[in-house]
Amino acid sequence: MQIPKKQTTRGPLIKKLAMVSTVIILLMVVWDRINILSHETRVLRDEVIIAQVEKGDLVREIHSSGTLVPIASNFLSATSNGQVKEIRLEASDSVEVGSIIMVLKNPELTQAVDEARLEVEVLQSAYHSLQQRWRQTVLKQRIVVADFSARYEMTKLRRAANQRLLKTGAVSNIDYNESILLEKQLGFQHKLEIELLDSLPKMKQAELVAAQAKINQATRQLLLQEKLADDLYVKATTKGILQEVTLQVGEPFKVGTVLARIAEQDNLKAELRVQESQVKDVIKGQDVVISAGGKLASGIVKRINPSVKDGVVIVDVYFTGDVLVGARPDLRIDGVIALEKLKNVLKLKRPVYSQEYSSSSLFVLNESQTVAQRKQIEFGRTSVDVIEILSPLKEGDFVIVSSTNKYDKLNELALH
Repeated sequence: MQIPKKQTTRGPLIKKLAMVSTVIILLMVVWDRINILSHETRVLRDEVIIAQVEKGDLVREIHSSGTLVPIASNFLSATSNGQVKEIRLEASDSVEVGSIIMVLKNPELTQAVDEARLEVEVLQSAYHSLQQRWRQTVLKQRIVVADFSARYEMTKLRRAANQRLLKTGAVSNIDYNESILLEKQLGFQHKLEIELLDSLPKMKQAELVAAQAKINQATRQLLLQEKLADDLYVKATTKGILQEVTLQVGEPFKVGTVLARIAEQDNLKAELRVQESQVKDVIKGQDVVISAGGKLASGIVKRINPSVKDGVVIVDVYFTGDVLVGARPDLRIDGVIALEKLKNVLKLKRPVYSQEYSSSSLFVLNESQTVAQRKQIEFGRTSVDVIEILSPLKEGDFVIVSSTNKYDKLNELALH
């Protein structure tokens, strides 16, 4: 006896479900396509930013950030060997002229100062002793000159007397001639002693000058040693901000070692970091507005670094008036460089992602400002937040300038 097989209903049911799913998916795709092609997609005005095309002057500007840096740093170097004894100020501290930054020590230098001071005292004593000796020498020579002067006068008198007595026969010719010779001899000696007395001041001056030269040399050596000893107190030579202290307490150093670096607070410049793509329009002499903390100052482009690092070019800006209020080295600042002024051009608040000399599709509103239609817009030159319009917009048009990425597949928007 044959038992008939039961017919299952599972297979046709699965087929029906698959067909229904396919139909639903197709309907969803069609509906999505209809939405994409719909010209009546409604957008709230508060969800977008709308700007109006204007005609007028456009100041091209570049906005960049940067820092204030010293135009020139003041380096303090060691003038002798030694070791750090004490550090009184740290980096970022303000300093005045004469502020003690650190104290050094060098026992050999202290001894050298004492020896140099003793040498000066010894030479000064020798100089005073030499003056006294010369004073005595001059006095003695004056006595000698006076003695010869008296003896010479006596021989002159004796010769005159013998000359008178010779006529009477009281004095022989020999005695008379002897008195003449003695007069000549003493006269010559008297003349030599006077010349010697007259030459003593020059001789005295020469010796005193030589002695004074030794004193001067020793004094200079003393001053040098004292200066080196005073340099053990490392002092600020200018007003500013202490940028760096290179050594630690107890650390040894040699002559010429840089001990600290000071930046003059009133002698600063701005270093702006300008993107490589923008720096092509920057030239020396352009005006710059520097800002920080709500404070503004004027400057001028002084130098454009020829090298590029990480896509950035450093532009040096010098202040043309008063330095920025509150300026200090490493202060973060913003700068706006004025490139040029374009007269009587169409301009628009710069849309997001817009670039100089490029094109982009934007939504342009109709006259009633109820519908925005997508148009291809040609851009010209740019500023920080404004861009030049080349075509096809006209003055007075309203344009959506905020991001519309979520409407990329739409050609029209209905605004309400």
